[in-house]
Amino acid sequence: NTKSMILTRALAEMSRFAVELGANPLTFLGLSGVGDLFATCSSPLSRNYQVGFALGSGKTLEQATQELGQTAEGINTIVQVKARSEALNVYMPITSALYNVIYEGAPPLSIALSLMKNGHRSDVEFVLPHQQA
Repeated sequence: NTKSMILTRALAEMSRFAVELGANPLTFLGLSGVGDLFATCSSPLSRNYQVGFALGSGKTLEQATQELGQTAEGINTIVQVKARSEALNVYMPITSALYNVIYEGAPPLSIALSLMKNGHRSDVEFVLPHQQA
């Protein structure tokens, strides 16, 4: 249930961010949204999953990336997305939480618990892009 909640909220975050940049939110209902998110978050073959699992197991970012021996693109992407979402004032609590765990050494368990306790906006925010008259 917890994993489903986080995945659903992550999908809403992705959609909010992309819509702010002009994307069609319905894109995220297909492979490039739900499909990629699910694979990244649940497949041991995913490099991002492997790094996240290592961090959750108590390893440092340096240890996790060194053991992986490949690039996990999410490690660099999260810096860019966090900065851009803050500049655009897009609500992305999971992105901020991941950044705090990865780059500020926040303990993963307490961050996960805070995500579950704190109130969030709607889990589904697939609002169509603004139509020009």
